[in-house]
Amino acid sequence: MKKPTSKGFLAVILYALCTLSIMNLVVVENAVSKQHGKSVTGPPLGYVRYPRIPTTGDPGPDDNHLHIIFSSECNAFQQWQSEVLLASAKMVNQRGRITRIVSGCYGEDAVSDRQHLTRPKGELDEKTPFRLLNRSVNEDFGLFITPSFEGAMEFPWINKPYGIHYFMQHAKAELEKAGETVVAILDPDFIFLKPLTMFNNDTSEIIVTRFAQRDKTNPAQLDRPLPGRPVGQRYGLEGNWVETFNVSRIAGSKSPALKWDKPLARRYTSVGPPLLLDIQDLADLVPLWRKFMRPVLLQETHILADMWAYSIAAAHVGLRHTQLDHFMISHPGISGEAYPFVDAWPRNMSCRAPVMHSPIPVFIHMATTFNSPDRIIGPWMFHKGFIPANIFDCDSPLLKQPPDSMYSLVAENTKDTKVIQSAWLHCQTLFKINQVLVAYKQKFCFEFEARKVLRLGQQYGGKCKRHQANSKWCFDMAAAEYSDSDDEAIIRKVLQ
Repeated sequence: MKKPTSKGFLAVILYALCTLSIMNLVVVENAVSKQHGKSVTGPPLGYVRYPRIPTTGDPGPDDNHLHIIFSSECNAFQQWQSEVLLASAKMVNQRGRITRIVSGCYGEDAVSDRQHLTRPKGELDEKTPFRLLNRSVNEDFGLFITPSFEGAMEFPWINKPYGIHYFMQHAKAELEKAGETVVAILDPDFIFLKPLTMFNNDTSEIIVTRFAQRDKTNPAQLDRPLPGRPVGQRYGLEGNWVETFNVSRIAGSKSPALKWDKPLARRYTSVGPPLLLDIQDLADLVPLWRKFMRPVLLQETHILADMWAYSIAAAHVGLRHTQLDHFMISHPGISGEAYPFVDAWPRNMSCRAPVMHSPIPVFIHMATTFNSPDRIIGPWMFHKGFIPANIFDCDSPLLKQPPDSMYSLVAENTKDTKVIQSAWLHCQTLFKINQVLVAYKQKFCFEFEARKVLRLGQQYGGKCKRHQANSKWCFDMAAAEYSDSDDEAIIRKVLQ
């Protein structure tokens, strides 16, 4: 009798794990049906996977107090981002439970009907199947499905207030039962660099927005939300909603928001994710956030419309945010972010395997383009829209990273802080995404392509399309590049 091969054993184990995963999803869907008091006869809604307190790492004070949520679309574009967020949260030992809210899974709308495509051909807008939505390196995450919302095809950002509103309607009691008193709202394009916590006692890791420093009403612990006093990252909204919008048409002629002037709005509502709110404050705010979304869109269809609606809703219910700068970095050279931390880093940082130094921001927010060493021409370029839809497939390569010396070369040859910050972001972002890709493929692939050869940038994808159209790894905004012998020389030349 022949002995079973090791590959045979592995195949049996993988089959068993997949079967258990499917059984678990069915059981949870049935549990949601009972919780909502009705049987599911159509597509599942609500929690199809309940979140858990992390089962690995040391317990922390945020357990059973903090619940992190983020809203995403049901497409390939935000699927890979969501997995980077979830996996990086596990890698830094983020405490408290975390739920991904997903909207737009149902309906037969064609990708071609969308007004906002992530790519000209819409590859990243294809809907993600449930088997992938339910899969993550972070086994403790929760998955909450909402209905599809009218208007999201024309303006996808409508999903955030509508999805969070639906979540709070159906999950608030479950959060309260678990003892969770604070909800943190993130965006799916966040990468964790360290844990988000309400119990940070090191004031050297907190950067207070400059005009908030003069606010005598700030709570004693600035980064811990209190009833009526949420906490948020400062954004450049500057309270402009007071002058930009006809607020009475949005919130009504008797709205308390009409009493706010621009300086007051700038001090207390110029915020965005991460947002940390008392759970009852969020329950009071989110119906108005949802309600104000469409009237705001009638006056302004900018991608910040959901944030304007949030600000007006916060003013309407009297929420005054404590604004802090240290939570994230996103736009190189901009004030109001955690760049004082980054600017103090050693100039010899490895670009391919950077070691963390303290203090650091909590998040990288992939909201813009990171080009290095030149912020316009690169040639090293990153934008979240460059990432191919199938990047997590087992046979897709990892991202090509710049030469290990790129950050130190930039830091030594320029005094332009924007250029140095962009190089820092580029190195860290590609390293973190590759770290997640490896962890994911080790967990879910029998074998996988481990070469770091996928070079991001329109010029590489375009050249590949013209000359190697049939190449397996030839995308609109990326292409396989196997040689790196000239990369450091090119960087030196650009810096001259």
